[in-house]
Amino acid sequence: MGVLVDTTACIGCRHCESACKTAHDLPAGPLESYEDGSVFDAMRRPDENALTVVNRYDNPKNANAPYTVKVQCMHCDHPACVSVCIVGAFSKMDDGSVVWDNDKCIGCRYCMIACPFQVPAFEYRKALQPKVMKCDFCHERRVEGGLPACVESCPAEALTYGPRAELLRVAKARVDRSPERYVRRVYGEFEVGGTSWMYLAGRDFKDLQFPELGRSPAPGISESIQHGIFAYFVPPVALYGLLGMLMWNSKDDGKE
Repeated sequence: MGVLVDTTACIGCRHCESACKTAHDLPAGPLESYEDGSVFDAMRRPDENALTVVNRYDNPKNANAPYTVKVQCMHCDHPACVSVCIVGAFSKMDDGSVVWDNDKCIGCRYCMIACPFQVPAFEYRKALQPKVMKCDFCHERRVEGGLPACVESCPAEALTYGPRAELLRVAKARVDRSPERYVRRVYGEFEVGGTSWMYLAGRDFKDLQFPELGRSPAPGISESIQHGIFAYFVPPVALYGLLGMLMWNSKDDGKE
């Protein structure tokens, strides 16, 4: 399953931000507070307090109708975060979501480095049991038959939820039907092997600060390196043993 985001239909109401926070037990505040347009003065990224955010960009065709773009985890078909996690705290589920397991995580934060979209955020301010925070595609809600909170809350229907293959068909049909409205590209169709979240836009994606990525899945390099180095934790144990031995020898040399 996936979501098609039509940035030409988004009205920047930020109801998705409010719904996401409410669904994930994050401080949301009153819905009226999301009418504050000053947040668009600087580009924002998802963080530990907001799993999705909306940014605004100029529209060269119509200065009075800027583009607004929702940003969240892209839920890659071949997730780099899953491949680099040495304890299996990240999983790609059959429904398309990439989820994180707090009970397995050791806080190494390799997922943050590996993600080509720079999405996972760490709760640095929490001294005890900090979490890696990211959009989980409302996995639990969908297991119970519900929609992702952001999709359900969008008044402009800029977010379409459904089977990924069907969303691609819908996206390409929209582009063919209104070529003056869209750039001829569905972002997420091929990037890093494909993503469950895909986008349509009215201007070049690089102008909307989407990263330029190739078609090869990101885990291609990270998986071989990380799994080779940290398999069974033997190399780290050996390294710490070697360092301990050197420190002990240095201590004995100092006594002499």
